Amino acid sequence: MRKRILKTFLGVLLAFGPGPLLNAEGEEKASPAKTPEALYFQGTVGQKYEWHKSAKADGITIYWCRVGDSPVIAFRGEGIVDGPIEKVSSVIVDTTRATEWVDSLVSSKVLRPVSPMEFIEYDHVGIPFPFTPLMSDRDFVSKATLAADPKTHGISVTYESVDDPSMPPLKKYVRGVMWCEFKMTPMSFPGQTYVEAEIHCDPKGSIAKWLVNFFQESWPQTTFNNLRHQVQKPDIQVLPVIESLLPKPGVKMAKSAR
Repeated sequence: MRKRILKTFLGVLLAFGPGPLLNAEGEEKASPAKTPEALYFQGTVGQKYEWHKSAKADGITIYWCRVGDSPVIAFRGEGIVDGPIEKVSSVIVDTTRATEWVDSLVSSKVLRPVSPMEFIEYDHVGIPFPFTPLMSDRDFVSKATLAADPKTHGISVTYESVDDPSMPPLKKYVRGVMWCEFKMTPMSFPGQTYVEAEIHCDPKGSIAKWLVNFFQESWPQTTFNNLRHQVQKPDIQVLPVIESLLPKPGVKMAKSAR
């Protein structure tokens, strides 16, 4: 019972992050076999770190990797989401409805546009009662960048933590840092999208990093399950910025390898 309460508490706190490679004693588990494909985590500085496959569940393949000297582990999930790419992409980008599917998200908003395909986003992650007196909420300020792939007709959304004068750190929250990317590629079967999600997130604060890694192992599966459910809602609207990234009528898409 005590362990379940602790896991619930820390799992909610770390809703944005990576990694199940450490056991309850803080010892590192044996590394899974390397993936046969050349998969690499690029991160914020373009350095390449190789992904390792760790599990597959609910049609989601999960990977992990260490990033330089960081004690926080990066995570990756990939799988099919039933929904057209424009709808899946809109769900991910739409801050006005992000609280409907992002775990423990209290609020999300666009602080300001940077360019037609870039904006600064603010996210506040809450800690539920009765744990609120023990731990501060987390918040994140990120630069979101959208891009289209003309070869696959795919769409990507990248989030990278930044310092922005429009939202300086608040005394009542702990400011976390993260790098996160969603890549969406239309499948050859109509109405399906192949999604790849990567994240490297440090919620900061005094919590031990091995606990961060231990309790964030469900991020890929939870994110995909919530995304799949959200996309099925009948009132999801395609955002104009997503429409602008879609191929024009008559443009043929390269055959999907998926």
